[in-house]
Amino acid sequence: MKALVKPDASSCLRLEDIAEPVAGPEEVKIEVKAAGICGTDLHILRNEYKHAVPVVLGHEYSGVVAAVGAKVRSCAVGDRVVSLTAAVTCGVCEHCLSGTPMLCAERKSIGSGVNGAFTKFLVIHERLVKKIPASVSLEAAALTEPLACVVHGVMEMARISAGEVVLISGPGVIGLLALQVARAAGARAVVCGSAGDRGRLEIARSMGASRDVEDPNEEVSEGLRALSAGRGADVAIECAGVEKSAAQCLVSLRKRGRYIQMGLFGRAISADLDLMTYKEIQYSCSFASTQSSFRTALQLMDCGLVDPLPLISARLPLEQWEEGFRLMQSKEGLKVLFYPL
Repeated sequence: MKALVKPDASSCLRLEDIAEPVAGPEEVKIEVKAAGICGTDLHILRNEYKHAVPVVLGHEYSGVVAAVGAKVRSCAVGDRVVSLTAAVTCGVCEHCLSGTPMLCAERKSIGSGVNGAFTKFLVIHERLVKKIPASVSLEAAALTEPLACVVHGVMEMARISAGEVVLISGPGVIGLLALQVARAAGARAVVCGSAGDRGRLEIARSMGASRDVEDPNEEVSEGLRALSAGRGADVAIECAGVEKSAAQCLVSLRKRGRYIQMGLFGRAISADLDLMTYKEIQYSCSFASTQSSFRTALQLMDCGLVDPLPLISARLPLEQWEEGFRLMQSKEGLKVLFYPL
């Protein structure tokens, strides 16, 4: 079967023929129906994110169960499913036992540590598989993983509540999903981008952003003052992975506000720690997803509170992977979905 592989540490990908996987006793074999390019895939391409080689990329996907191992009981052939990405973990550490397997020291994730979803079939342990609600399409479900990451950051880490003012910096897929999740929690949101984000900010406006700002700086402060009675944002969520964006978030927060880092920078950056101290900012980071955030993500889509379909900007066969990555790297694409050959 065809697969998009990073064969070595060089910055190149290749479409190769690989062997079709076989499900072990406790594993589920899934036929991939749609798989999205993530910013992490771009970091892997540029050697900015730890990964094994050779490896099939792709960890955002939806599919249909094609076969199950002899001991599998929770799903059956024909079920529509998604899965958590932590394919290999120790299973006994505090993180595995508390539902945060992405923090396990022995974790290997699909698409980076083991073969992922940019191919026709993959296998995953039964405990990581989640059934897709009947009301959610396979295309929408392909964005369950990034939505689960956002749920973890916005609901589980930031604990946003009704009436709070939230600054979301970076109107990419993560930022626009964060907007929807924050609104589902009853918050009011300002979405901040750059001069090249006009189209994305229009999407933010259509999704109910209280304000959208193309030129961060004065306008952000002005918009936040209007929404927050001059105090500043209760919560700032950095989704762009850009140093200037992080600095703006810190400046825009009220005293004792909450900062959530969700974007990946791909390098070390500078930050004004004194400002954080003077304002007693509560700083936390959100990495990937949890068992509970996956369940919530599927429920939010099932209830119609989050709709990821407007974020899909291109649908391509896997053989056009170069065009898909070009669209993402140039920011012409928002979410590009691949379909297996």
